[in-house]
Amino acid sequence: MKLVILPSLLAVAIGVLAANPTLAQSTSTVAPALTAEDAIAIALKVQPGTIGEAELDEFDGKPAYDIEVINDVGDEIEFKIDAETGAILNQWTDDDPSNDPISGAATSDD
Repeated sequence: MKLVILPSLLAVAIGVLAANPTLAQSTSTVAPALTAEDAIAIALKVQPGTIGEAELDEFDGKPAYDIEVINDVGDEIEFKIDAETGAILNQWTDDDPSNDPISGAATSDD
């Protein structure tokens, strides 16, 4: 009986996705408008230095680049840059990684 139910559920799921292509697309990964190099250039305009880290991340549920710039005195300046618009969403000096802002607010380990 279980073997009949599983293929039936799979057929229904495929039918739903075929009938609603936007549902199928909502789970796919779409490349952001900006590249990591674009985001690095934006951060370096604000804070000259050496790139310590550059990765695609999320901020407030949207794709954003996490860029770390090490300035000439050794401070780590972190940027969250919107991967679609290039807007700087957040910027802070990373003196303690445990309190990095998430969605615009600092976190704590209390």
